[in-house]
Amino acid sequence: MDGLNGLTGGAAAVASSAELAGLAGGGGHGGSGPHGSHGSTGACLNCGTALAPDARFCSQCGQDTANHPPSLLEFVHEFVSHYIAVEGTLWKSLWGLMARPGFLTKEYLAGRKQRYVLPLRLILTLGLLFFLALKFVPGATDTVGLDTGHDEATEQTANDGAASAVSGAASAVAAAASGSRAAQKLDKAARRVAEKSGDVTLLDKSIAQHLPDGMQARIQRAEDHWREDPKGSAKAMGATMLGLAPYAVLCSLPFFAGLLKLLFWRQPYGAHFVFAMHLHAAWYGMLLLAVLLPWGGVIFAAWLWSNIYPVVALKRVHAASWWTTLLRAGLLAALHWVLIGLGLLVLVLVGALATA
Repeated sequence: MDGLNGLTGGAAAVASSAELAGLAGGGGHGGSGPHGSHGSTGACLNCGTALAPDARFCSQCGQDTANHPPSLLEFVHEFVSHYIAVEGTLWKSLWGLMARPGFLTKEYLAGRKQRYVLPLRLILTLGLLFFLALKFVPGATDTVGLDTGHDEATEQTANDGAASAVSGAASAVAAAASGSRAAQKLDKAARRVAEKSGDVTLLDKSIAQHLPDGMQARIQRAEDHWREDPKGSAKAMGATMLGLAPYAVLCSLPFFAGLLKLLFWRQPYGAHFVFAMHLHAAWYGMLLLAVLLPWGGVIFAAWLWSNIYPVVALKRVHAASWWTTLLRAGLLAALHWVLIGLGLLVLVLVGALATA
């Protein structure tokens, strides 16, 4: 649950802001008591600006004008609405996100932001729901290709004598670079390596010797643990990787936006970052739909739309010709798979070392 907590974290920050600014107070309901009515003090308690009659927020600093200790229900509502999109704009935003590629990005760049859920909140909300479903919905990991069967490539990797976690991950990275079911390859490789009880080497000695002594000792402990309990190590490694996955997605956004900047250089980087957040939020939505409705037709439709969606979104946002858009989308997909491969390799290394 560490990764899930990372998607919603900051409860202390919310408590602090609620305590200082009264954000969770009955601001949205116009309390009736002497402390609950909006603008009852006549001036903002934060900056001292004079308030208009019945003003809900200060026109200068934006603080809620209600001044009373929040009830538990109000606090929970503020926490949820601050970190998860549940307001009325959610459904309009979801329709614009999932059914109209590029629409929300164009609206945001045109300055129409208040009509829809902001992109960061969208990706956090859908990411949270996806990882919750992945953990608690029966068969969810199998639906998204994380459960294993027999795989000749990873079988050979495990049996060729190296029995290395990094070499096991290499087949997954290669699969990622070629665009083929990277997550499934990664999981299979890790499990096949775990079944080997021979000499496990997480990092080549010629590389490890240049690391700090503390890191070398940690690598050695992890290797010893893999030799003693390969299956337990694989389980711990998988749990660590799943916990870090939400962070990995968020960390990949600046790099993905950088790839967009290389291919669509006329747009500012900030616009590409907004596009990246909307696109990844849409992908989360498609994965969530496939997990919640694991029927063949739904899964195929989600897969097909996930491949068509980026092309249509790029065409709508950048208004280029179809041929130009298709060419750049193809280059973007190839570069993105390389980025995913590198990210998977980092996750494998971190997950393996976490078993120490």
